[in-house]
Amino acid sequence: MKKILLTVFITLSFATQIFAHQLWLERSGETLKAYFGHFPNFKEKESGKRLKAIKGLKLNPQSTYVSTKRKSDHIEITVNTQKDIALIEKMSPRKGKFVDFTVQTIFLAREGRKENKDLLYLDIVPESPNSNTFFLKLNKEVLPKMSLSVVAPNGWSKKFKSDKFGKVTIETPWQGDYVASLKYTDKTPGKADGKDFEQTNYVMSLHFNVNE
Repeated sequence: MKKILLTVFITLSFATQIFAHQLWLERSGETLKAYFGHFPNFKEKESGKRLKAIKGLKLNPQSTYVSTKRKSDHIEITVNTQKDIALIEKMSPRKGKFVDFTVQTIFLAREGRKENKDLLYLDIVPESPNSNTFFLKLNKEVLPKMSLSVVAPNGWSKKFKSDKFGKVTIETPWQGDYVASLKYTDKTPGKADGKDFEQTNYVMSLHFNVNE
C-alpha cells in the first residue's frame, strides 16, 4: 500500500510540476504582452530563468508579426492586426524531478474570442464572436469530455467540461480579464533540440476581456 501511495504521489507531483506555469497574452490594440507564471497575480521576472525561455517570435498568423521587446516581467510583441492571435513556445526537452523520463512542454497562448477560427494545435475556439460557448479542439478535431479551467480577474476559478461534441459553456460573473486553460498530454516519443523525449505536454491558454 505504501508503495502504491508513493507512486501516486510521485505521479501527481510530476504532473503539478509540468503544468504549474502557463503562458498567456494580454493586449492593447496592436501591442501584445506575453506573461509566464500564474494568472492573474504571479508573473515571472526577466531577472529569473523561466521568462528567458519565452522568445515571443512564433505567432499565428505569422504574417502579423512586427517586433519583440523584452520587459521586466513580460515580452512585448508588436503586431499589425487587432484580430485574434496566438503565440507558440516550444521548450527544450528535459527530465522531471520525480520521474526518470524526458518531457517536451509546448506552451500555447491565444488572445481574443472574436473569431470562430482554429489558431493552435490545441485550441479553445469561440462558437461565435465574444461568446461564452467554445469548442475544445486538438489538431482541428473536437475534444469531448475534456476539462477546462477558467480564472476570473479576482482570482475566482472554476472547472468546466466539454460535452460529447467538444462544446462547453463557461461563466464570466465579473468584468475584466479572464484566462481559460486547457492541457493535453501526447505520449508519442520524439526528438527536439537533439534530445529524445518520451511525451509532449501541451499547456494552452485563452485570454479575453469581459467589459459588460
